[in-house]
Amino acid sequence: MSIQALTTPTRLTLTITALAILALPAYRDYRIFKSYGPGGVPNNALGWILVRVLFQPFGREMLSTGEYVRRIEAAEGHGGDEGFLAVLGSRGRPVVGPHVVPQRQITDVPGEVVMEKLRNAFNSFAHRNHHLVKLARSNLERHADGIFLADHLPASGLARTMNREIAHVHFGNDHSLHVVLAPADCIRVIEAGWGQRHAFSGSLAMTFLSLGTRPDIPAEYVLIYAPRTEAEVEIVMQIVAASVKFMTGREDVR
Repeated sequence: MSIQALTTPTRLTLTITALAILALPAYRDYRIFKSYGPGGVPNNALGWILVRVLFQPFGREMLSTGEYVRRIEAAEGHGGDEGFLAVLGSRGRPVVGPHVVPQRQITDVPGEVVMEKLRNAFNSFAHRNHHLVKLARSNLERHADGIFLADHLPASGLARTMNREIAHVHFGNDHSLHVVLAPADCIRVIEAGWGQRHAFSGSLAMTFLSLGTRPDIPAEYVLIYAPRTEAEVEIVMQIVAASVKFMTGREDVR
């Protein structure tokens, strides 16, 4: 038997083995991506490939607070120096999925009772503060309503960047939230373990990847982890209220 006859099957076996070794972690990663449910990108194989190949290289670290300290020192934005949140008690961080989008937690997902309480609290808050905000389909999530600056209020530069969107809940899955907070409140939230930045926050990635159809995500755009208990729903809603105060420049939040 020739060396060529021995080598060809061996190469084929090695190739198949290598592909199998690579396929298993890829399949697991895809299953995690699918578990997020609907988000800003298609929840299918095409969306997964886009995220892993095109989006992932633009992701940034999400837990440092130095950027907010610099913004406070520069006195950028109303409420940026002191913020609107009281001191937050610390909590343990959930595990957040490894993909830059959609940003979802994969542990500490609340039960249906807590989810329903958050949904009701979020919608009631929006209706109670109709003089400041309105509910409309989120520009970023597209599968859930978000809280927006009311049409009659002037928009700050940050509000214009966000197309007037202030906050939204990921109702279709983990019930975490994205909100826009004052820099000082971003520090409080991150240091207390209640949230982290989006991987694209403070970068030009969104405009580049969407070919200009979506705005850049500001550094103040923060993921708030889902409440685990009914008591934590109240804390999350305090964070939402702080977000509305920051984005509207108003204190008369009910």
